[in-house]
Amino acid sequence: MTETQHIGIIGAGVAGLAAAWDFVNAGHEVTIYEAGDRVGGLAAGFKDDSWDWELEKFYHHWFTSDADMLGLIDEIGHSDKVIFPRPKTSYWIDGKPVRSEMNLSALFLPISLWGTFRMGLGGVYLKLTSDWRALEKVTADSWMRRYMGPEGYEKFFKPLLIGKFSEDYDKVNMAWMWARVKARSVKLGTFEGGFQNFLNLMGQAIEAKGAVIK
Repeated sequence: MTETQHIGIIGAGVAGLAAAWDFVNAGHEVTIYEAGDRVGGLAAGFKDDSWDWELEKFYHHWFTSDADMLGLIDEIGHSDKVIFPRPKTSYWIDGKPVRSEMNLSALFLPISLWGTFRMGLGGVYLKLTSDWRALEKVTADSWMRRYMGPEGYEKFFKPLLIGKFSEDYDKVNMAWMWARVKARSVKLGTFEGGFQNFLNLMGQAIEAKGAVIK
């Protein structure tokens, strides 16, 4: 029989909540310490009075291949609230929005034919390779600039990295980028009511098992 442990978790973000869920289900006593006024961490949301859903402070989504996350949602009993629409994606390039998705629309980006070819070839390689260890040795900035071309990188991928990592964009490991490209599905998942609704329900499920969030 497993001895009951008294476990403290710093932060009620997704990782903290997931750890708490596993610990309480294993019979341990758990206290989560959260400095903010709500659970969620970087996936927490905000809401205008005129909105039906909360919007994440930092953009999040699930892939259809995120089996562990989808399994966790099923465990807490809310799989019926997960939805996977096909998004319409646009990028702000050269002062205007440009539609681009995982289809032929990528051919119409404001990038030269050679730049498009290099970007596409690099993307195919990342989809097919499983050698993530080699990619751990380089940054996304240096790898993509070299193999996907400076034109496509500067207009397409660099702004995405800056948007997510700000001034640290050039320190991001290429294995991280590989994992995003490798796992990406055409449809992207969210939760009815927004991620904050999911996180609130997860927090409630954890508290119902005896954990304390404070």
